[in-house]
Amino acid sequence: MQALSDLLRGWVKQHHLEGELAKSRLPKYWEAVIGEKLASRTEIKNFENGVLRVHVPEAAWRSELTLRREELRTKINALAGGELIREIIIR
Repeated sequence: MQALSDLLRGWVKQHHLEGELAKSRLPKYWEAVIGEKLASRTEIKNFENGVLRVHVPEAAWRSELTLRREELRTKINALAGGELIREIIIR
């Protein structure tokens, strides 16, 4: 008998929903990478075609995250288990 998690994983794969599942987890990945406190000061505006757009109202944090966006991209992709994000735009 198969475990329920194996059945669900197979169903997701069969219906090619891996990308949508990873996309739905993006806010959690973002929070895990930058921390809960900073995540509460940012807003994910859009995610389309591998481009994540994030609004950061505070200039200091916007600068910090802009400088670290490649590191953040790498960490989020590692959590997602693949190349989910190809670019992060901080505004």
